[in-house]
Amino acid sequence: MERSKKKKKKDGNHQPSKKRRQKRSKVTSAQSVEHQTELEMNQEELADTLWGEELGTIRSKFVDRVSDPVIKGLLDDLWQQQVFNTEEKDSVMEGLKIRADRARCLIDMVIGKGERASQMMIDSMKKRDKHLCIKLGLISSLAGVGELLP
Repeated sequence: MERSKKKKKKDGNHQPSKKRRQKRSKVTSAQSVEHQTELEMNQEELADTLWGEELGTIRSKFVDRVSDPVIKGLLDDLWQQQVFNTEEKDSVMEGLKIRADRARCLIDMVIGKGERASQMMIDSMKKRDKHLCIKLGLISSLAGVGELLP
């Protein structure tokens, strides 16, 4: 009898017990969920990094082309979203007399506040001035054509 048991174990056709298969399945599932969570976190971090980099690449064009009403609107939006406090918002509008200086100060402050703030500013720009966003390359000229036409 002992020989037959040993033979079965050595035989390659031996299947693991149901308990072992279930245990392996649970471990594999847990590892899969953990791996998926890591991938999602890495994708979010990458996306966040891209928002800040995007503002950095459009900075000079933004400073040259953004209008005062858009600057004021962006400041209001960012203040409402609690990216800026009242003092920061007022310092941009009241402390600087030249439009380009206000634009430069605004974009630099947002970049300094991080990825979340950068993303909020870009989203707000897309709502407030689609033509500017097209010129800056934030949206393609074809993406908003239907929305821009009367």
